[in-house]
Amino acid sequence: MFPRGLMMKRVFAAVAGALFLAACSQNEADARQSTDSEFTDAERAEISEIARDYILQNPEIIEEALIELQRRARARELDAYVAQIASNSDAIFDDPRDPSIGDDNAEIVIVEFMDYKCGYCRIANRWVEAAIDEHGDRIRVVFKEYPILGEESREAARAALAALRQGDDLYLEFHSTMIQASGPLPSSRIDSFAEAAGIDVAQMREDMNDPAIEAHLEDVYRLGRMLGADGTPFFIVDGTPIPGANMEALNTALDAALEG
Repeated sequence: MFPRGLMMKRVFAAVAGALFLAACSQNEADARQSTDSEFTDAERAEISEIARDYILQNPEIIEEALIELQRRARARELDAYVAQIASNSDAIFDDPRDPSIGDDNAEIVIVEFMDYKCGYCRIANRWVEAAIDEHGDRIRVVFKEYPILGEESREAARAALAALRQGDDLYLEFHSTMIQASGPLPSSRIDSFAEAAGIDVAQMREDMNDPAIEAHLEDVYRLGRMLGADGTPFFIVDGTPIPGANMEALNTALDAALEG
């Protein structure tokens, strides 16, 4: 049996990885297994007891380890998002079928995957409108019609894309009204919003049946799934992905882009 002081040093060399970096990588697991093989059964038993006592006396290290694992998981997730954005940049930022507001040559592009029945999209729209009001000369906002909340969502998205054919201004008025509305979106309500925005409802309904609009929605849906947009809203601010109506993250990303 080796001295207890020496054992403590070896304990933390052999066990700390398992406590703090568990499940991070197979290579680390293999390395720990190799280190463990240096001990006898009796030594491993004593090490386990020391580690158990230490954890019981210092339970905060478990929380610290979980926080670190979550941080690493978020970092890997962000890396995956960024890689997908880079490889699909044309479809994300430059699809001419997408409605947008702002100068085509604006220095900052904000992309929003949104659904008209999404309550969080209604909240996030206030941020979008505020950003346009404050920085409209520097930003362009691209709206990705991403109806994932049922048939009413899909009908509203089809109506919006059909309205876009009658003019950008009419689309934006219609879009703003629908995104700020709450409750059901039956056909009659969609039509009333369109009429209030000055849209030719009969023409809109005719254009809604164009297969090109359905194809556009399918392309956006596939793109969103590829990017990992499991819900709405899903933003990309100057290349930075931000899931949800996370105002703090949106402001941070926009401020960084404006200062960059």
